[in-house]
Formats: sequence, C-alpha cells, structure tokens
Amino acid sequence: MSSSKAPVERATALDAELFAIRLGVVKATFFDVKRIVIITDSLTAARRAVDTSVHSDQAHSLAIVQALRGFFTNHSDRSIHFWDCFSKAQWSLHFLAHEDATSTKIAARRYPATLLDALQSKSAVVCLDAWRTSFACPSSQGRYFLPLKGGIKNLLQPSYAKGGGWLPFIGKSVTLCARATRAILNHAPIGEFRQHFFPAECTQCPCGHCQVETCRHIFANCHRSAHFPLTDLVPTVKDFVKFLKEHPSAFAFSSQDRPSSEPPEPP
Repeated sequence: MSSSKAPVERATALDAELFAIRLGVVKATFFDVKRIVIITDSLTAARRAVDTSVHSDQAHSLAIVQALRGFFTNHSDRSIHFWDCFSKAQWSLHFLAHEDATSTKIAARRYPATLLDALQSKSAVVCLDAWRTSFACPSSQGRYFLPLKGGIKNLLQPSYAKGGGWLPFIGKSVTLCARATRAILNHAPIGEFRQHFFPAECTQCPCGHCQVETCRHIFANCHRSAHFPLTDLVPTVKDFVKFLKEHPSAFAFSSQDRPSSEPPEPP
C-alpha cells in the first residue's frame, strides 16, 4: 500500500476530485496490476477523467488518458472501474482517504495557480452577492414585491443555479409563469395597479366587497378564491403556485383583452 498527496492550489471541489483521480490512476499504472478501482463521490469527476475535450481540467484528463493508454496497450485482460461512494456513507477506505485529504493544510504560495472553473466560480459568487445585496434593498425590490418562502422559513433569493429561485416551482406553462410574474411584481390587471397607473379606471374588485382590489384581498378575502385561500402574509412558493392553478382567472386578463395567440393554460 502506498499514498501520495499534492496541493491542487486554487480550484473547485470538482477540480480537486479530478486531480486526486489523476494521482491515483497514474500511480496505479506503475504497478503490475490488471484491475484499477477508483472510489469517488463525484461521478462528474469520473466522467471528466477520460474527457479530453477542452475544459478547465483538460491537463488532468490528458495525463489520465496517457497513463491508461500505456496501461491497456497489449493487455486486453486489464480494466479500470469507477465506484460511486457517497461521503455520507463513511465507507471505511473511502472515508479514511477523504479525511486524510481534507485534513491536510498547506500554506498557499503568493501566486497560486488558478484553474478556469475556480475563476468562473468566484465570478458567479461575486455576481450572486451583488444580486442579493440589491434584492435586499426595498428601492430595488419594489414596495409591492410579493415575498415568498422556499420552505418553512427561508425566503426565496435570486440565484443562477438550477433555473433560479422562482421558475423551477412554476414549471413550463407560459401563461402560469405570466400570471405568477404579474402577482409577484404587482403589475397585474387588478384595482391596485389601476389606482396607481390608471386612476380614472375602476379599481373595485368584481366581487363587490372591496373598493380597491389588492393582491392580499384576492389571496385571502375574495369569495372567488374561498375554496383555496392564501392566508399567510408570506406564503410558500408551492402554496402560491397551487393557488394560481386553483384559480385560473387570478391575475389574468379578461377574455376580451387576451391575445388570441396566447396558448391556453394546462389544467
């Protein structure tokens, strides 16, 4: 048994994982073995290990492929296997290697080598921090912006990952997305909007019980939404989307105002 460690310098977790695979594969090919088993908690890194196309860790991939070419040449009985092992499982061999690698602290040199993914990740973090700082400011967010919770407590925040904070909950319906956007921004064909921008027009709710039709009234007090009201001051995004699906006319233009080309909303 043998081991080796080397600093990956300024890189992402994926970069570090691929570098570790490189160290292991290259070292293993120096031994007289027929089977190499790579145990990793990142299948993405495993796939990238043999991907020689242009990417942030291309140098690692090229080194791995070059080592494997010599390993397999004239040896049809040799093989390499990648095992997916979750870190949370704490499987003995993988856990020991993981703890050894993460507990090692090496002082960074003055000008460390920086991989492309690390630069992109840093740029994305800076951008996201700027978004969230701006979003926390009432003047940027808007006085009538509808806050929504992603879970029990956490408010939805701007994000670039996995489709953003709001859109993944809405789905692929164009009309549902349009109505959700109108409700969240309070730019909808309701009395409150008309009061601000078209004061000469009628602001009363069609139910006849509210002089100025507001989002809060539509959510909680209007008899048109009585079978599924949205009473929380800060509802969850799932309840909000369910409300819109339960009430297809909420925050929608009337039939005579709706363009004929607008697709019908799925049930």
